[in-house]
Amino acid sequence: MVRLDQIDLSKDDLNKFFSPIETKIMKTLWSEGEITTTALTEKTDIPLTSIAGTLDRLVKAGYAKRRLKTIKGRIKYFYEPVFSEKEIATKISNSILDRLVDAF
Repeated sequence: MVRLDQIDLSKDDLNKFFSPIETKIMKTLWSEGEITTTALTEKTDIPLTSIAGTLDRLVKAGYAKRRLKTIKGRIKYFYEPVFSEKEIATKISNSILDRLVDAF
């Protein structure tokens, strides 16, 4: 029997559930907290258009949240993770186990 505490999704295993770009963005969100798309581009070297599209998908999937702030008359979007890295690992593990149970 697989024990949940033996499943480690905090390292490279996240790439099994998120795309490499999603993983890089999520890891940056976890380490930086609230961040703009421009700052994410600088920290990850991922083009802004890829960052924007990927963040939209992560927000729709419920893994990230977006907040609007007006700074010096300009509107900026800030992003942060909804769940911690450990919470994501638990959520994914539970989903996998539920699917296995349903298959039998």
